Amino acid sequence: MKKIAIFSDNLNVGGIQKSLINLLNNYKNKNCKIDLYLFEKSNFFEQKIPKNIKIIYLPKPMFLSKFLYFNVFKLLFTTKYQKYIKKYDIAIDFDSYQNYTSLCTILTGASTKIMWIHNDVSEKLKGEIKYKVLHHFFKRKYYYFNRFVGVSSGVIEPFQRINKNIKGQFFVIPNLIDTEEIIEKSKFPLDFSIDNNKYNLVSVGRLCYQKGFDILIYKMNELIKYRKDIHLYIIGDGPERNNLNNIVKKNNLSDFITFLGNQKNPFNYMSKMDGFILMSRYEGQGMVILEAKTLGLELFIPKHLEKYVDDVDGYDDIIEPLQKAIKKNKKINTLNNYNKTILENIDKLFSSWLENLKWLK
Repeated sequence: MKKIAIFSDNLNVGGIQKSLINLLNNYKNKNCKIDLYLFEKSNFFEQKIPKNIKIIYLPKPMFLSKFLYFNVFKLLFTTKYQKYIKKYDIAIDFDSYQNYTSLCTILTGASTKIMWIHNDVSEKLKGEIKYKVLHHFFKRKYYYFNRFVGVSSGVIEPFQRINKNIKGQFFVIPNLIDTEEIIEKSKFPLDFSIDNNKYNLVSVGRLCYQKGFDILIYKMNELIKYRKDIHLYIIGDGPERNNLNNIVKKNNLSDFITFLGNQKNPFNYMSKMDGFILMSRYEGQGMVILEAKTLGLELFIPKHLEKYVDDVDGYDDIIEPLQKAIKKNKKINTLNNYNKTILENIDKLFSSWLENLKWLK
């Protein structure tokens, strides 16, 4: 039996956390024993992890340790963490942003050390000063890993290009989508109503620069010049909340845009909607697009997001299809073939016969 360790910071709200929960709840290989190492005890989604997976909590280092070069961090903190870490055949840094998840992955002594890449590093380096600073300090950690998994080709290709001196294998394995959970939760009762005489749009995500909600609000401002029978609901919260509220008020859009905040179950809100829209500046994969697809919502994304999600077409001018959008009968999509292929590729990833393979799709 293969012993596998997965390291991640926490199970709070976020795409990384949700993708990890989906993986743990759906990957069932009797020949693998998985231990999950976390650095916080919170669980925003309040989801149970399978009983066969052991959860081990580790102490989180001080905040300022983020600003240590990785090799310095490794030198200072190896003794601190070594006493907690067991030996494994395969170890995974599923977080990929933290020095401590990477160090602990390395300390397992696993022959296969995998790093999961969840975002377009090239775009983050261009648009986010905080990430650019942190990347400067932690980028040396990549040299300790021998397999890298990107959740889309739009993620792994720029990562490989930026880190061209890394010797390792690179794979594309999208995130699992727990369609059974989505469908079940979409039916939960909800004290919330919408105007069914309008075309109701929903967008979901953290209210931050990357997700481009400011762009979306300005698009709505343009759209209502052509039609007034449309309403946008935004599910999520984040550092841009006040700024986005101000944009809505300044443009007199309060009758057309409603903020719903973070929701532990966004699916019963989404199931009431007609369409889903995402205007992110960049993505990792855009799991929420596939979650909306599961519920049968009409999808509206810009052309540049196509590379982050397979089999979803984007638009050069998103205003044009929104002008014409009408209510349609929604059809549930269980994504069976999509999830089946991912589970097969994860099995291949954990195998030892990949030496001559470069991409899994």
